[in-house]
Amino acid sequence: MSSPTNAGLLQTHLLIDSHKILIRDEIYGEELVHEPVLVELLQSPEVQRLQGICQHGVTGYLGLTPRVTRLEHSVGAFILVRRVGGTIEEQVAALLHDISHTTLSHVIDHALSKPGEESYHEVHKTRYLEMTRLPDILARHQINQKVLKEELFPLVEMPSPQLCADRLDYALRDAVSFGNLTLEDARRVVGSLKAFPSAIATGRLLVLDDPHVALILSRAYITSDKDVWSNPAHIDMCERTGRVISELVEAGSMDDKTLWQVSDAEFWTLLRQAANPEQLRAIERLENEGIPENNGLRLPQGAKIRTLDPDVWQRGEKQPAPLSIVLPTWGLERQQYILSRNQHR
Repeated sequence: MSSPTNAGLLQTHLLIDSHKILIRDEIYGEELVHEPVLVELLQSPEVQRLQGICQHGVTGYLGLTPRVTRLEHSVGAFILVRRVGGTIEEQVAALLHDISHTTLSHVIDHALSKPGEESYHEVHKTRYLEMTRLPDILARHQINQKVLKEELFPLVEMPSPQLCADRLDYALRDAVSFGNLTLEDARRVVGSLKAFPSAIATGRLLVLDDPHVALILSRAYITSDKDVWSNPAHIDMCERTGRVISELVEAGSMDDKTLWQVSDAEFWTLLRQAANPEQLRAIERLENEGIPENNGLRLPQGAKIRTLDPDVWQRGEKQPAPLSIVLPTWGLERQQYILSRNQHR
């Protein structure tokens, strides 16, 4: 048996033998993985690459926000789908849903996405996959290639503000690491999680069975949004980093293929080496000054305001309903939050 390896801030992986991996997660507990396709994917260079990529990009890499990784998040989303009884295909889709994320995560979207297009890592997903062995691994295990389109799997991806494994895992992982949600409450959320009407139904949904727990989660979510995700100071750091990267890529000083080949730390070294004196000064400001004061910074017009309105399926009810219907006070609170954030644009 090998020693455990850190997948990120809240998760380790232990290779028990060539056929089994034990995942230990501070939120979800232990999960033993034995299915051959999942064991091979978890050990693949493409999935392991995500361990070197911080969820929060430049602020995570510089230690200004907790170093939650894309790997622990991807595995977390997979565990959530697995816990509610999702098919092996849906579990694979969850594990691979962020596979095309580049180094520094959404910083590259700020740097290289074109107006009117989806995020850079989404636009170039097919291109990235063609550089990898993932399609071959899936074919060898007779897994349909549609798992590479996570939007086809409603337990994995749903439009905001509904619940899905992607949104729920980063909500729990970030809120716990930011101090906005206790581990105990995060575990209560997981204990409340169900698939409605079943994990294999065509119109399946992730739901919570306790409106009080759903409210705790939803409030932690908007607090995390205000503190970090849509905080203008954090966005400012992403945009300033993105400008340097954009200039270097456009000048031909950096090959954009590198964005999928190196960790955040390796990329930062390459960035410093490629930068001209003015760009290097901008990088050093990011390194030395930290998160800027919010004074005068406005929320950019295109910035997301993230909220949650999870479906709640209470005992005795035939259908789930959004938390804002079950608890109308939450609907009002959520709308007031959106209004207050839009006033900062």
